Amino acid sequence: MSIIIGESTAATANYKESAQDLCRAVLDDPELKGVFSAVEAFMADKEAMGMFSGLQERGEALQVKQQGGLELTAGEVAEYDSARDAMLGNPKAKAFVDAQEKIQEVHQTIGSWVSLVFELGRMPNEDEMKGSCGEGCGCH
Repeated sequence: MSIIIGESTAATANYKESAQDLCRAVLDDPELKGVFSAVEAFMADKEAMGMFSGLQERGEALQVKQQGGLELTAGEVAEYDSARDAMLGNPKAKAFVDAQEKIQEVHQTIGSWVSLVFELGRMPNEDEMKGSCGEGCGCH
């Protein structure tokens, strides 16, 4: 039997169609529609994006300094905290941060469940799925 790379089989199409169905379900989920709207609103707001980007840059710079064995000054920490508070005070930036957390939670849950299917070679039962939503997800 030979396998031709790139040739689609009924089995291949089946899981791809199911994955597309899952993607449609994610896009159609009422809670996640709000998440996508929050991301779009954030991307359209240059001020919110600038605040978020600036905070990320400051955080990365502080992390590099700390990883290099240097201590952070109280002023640097206060400046970062002030920038974080200002960014979180922007409703679109705050909604974006919340949206990122929800997207990460959904992504981790789906990924964990799919991984569990491969590990078990069968559909996980409800208890197995409850215990496999991702580390630190806060769902249990």
